[in-house]
Amino acid sequence: MHQEITKNIATANGSNEFQIRVLKEEGVGLLTTRNEENYLILDSIDYWYDVIQDEYPKKKKCSCKNEWFNVVFHYIPREGTDDIREIGIVTTCTACSKVSKPVWIDIDYSPTEELIKNPIHFCEKPNIKYKLQKLSSYWSGDDLKNFLQFIFNDLKLNVYCWFSQHPENKRKFEKVSLEKAIQIITVNHRYLNFYFSAEELDTSDYTVPAYDNEAYVKEGIWRRNEIIQLSAPFRIMGYGLLYCINFCNQYLDKGNAKDKSEQFEIITTKIQKWLKENFVTKRGKNCFDGQNAYDKLMARKDAERK
Repeated sequence: MHQEITKNIATANGSNEFQIRVLKEEGVGLLTTRNEENYLILDSIDYWYDVIQDEYPKKKKCSCKNEWFNVVFHYIPREGTDDIREIGIVTTCTACSKVSKPVWIDIDYSPTEELIKNPIHFCEKPNIKYKLQKLSSYWSGDDLKNFLQFIFNDLKLNVYCWFSQHPENKRKFEKVSLEKAIQIITVNHRYLNFYFSAEELDTSDYTVPAYDNEAYVKEGIWRRNEIIQLSAPFRIMGYGLLYCINFCNQYLDKGNAKDKSEQFEIITTKIQKWLKENFVTKRGKNCFDGQNAYDKLMARKDAERK
């Protein structure tokens, strides 16, 4: 692919005037027709329901107060490939014909052909709420160790890790002991995620086949299953290591929120209670920071204000 592709967006029945809700940073958006049919743009279905749990995006409005638009997608190719590297969303007001500046959405995966063939997807119920939790923590190495000890010793959960070990550097997905988990986070290892479960897992059910005999864990295995995910930390420059804990006590099935087991909700409630009792919660909702990490974060922010 060598040239930009432009596509005028319309539904299968020809509707091409939309109300628009777009969140650029998350790369998701919703188009609503005049007969109140809803369509998620691009690959929004993968992220939309997570994004809206805290706040439903506002409708776009033109400066003339109109809220109906024609929409065009501009697909920018990735040099030397058949893939798309970014997509620009351009809107034209149906009342005053004002054309917006593009909203650019980066595409960082392959293949991307589906984004061109099917740019929008019908969504019967775009505003579903379900029991999703995404917790974040600035932690030191000792904070992480304490959390893992709680998972192993207090909750007695089965712990699995997706990791590689130097010098082999081949990805594995396997059950680990506390001793192995501590080794993974401290010595000659690189890990992507830890997973916690009350039940034993057959790891082959959660990986995809790979030509190189490495383990590749399926995306979002914690969503439908009774699994808690602890991600590897993000290094936030100047602030420290940010960890994310993801789980949900309900899951989405054919447009409906369904409950996971009572036992699982008891476990996740205990985790949140322990985090609240052992870490600093001043940064905001669902934030549980180690004291030293929090102090460094605040010192950094104070320095930036000066």
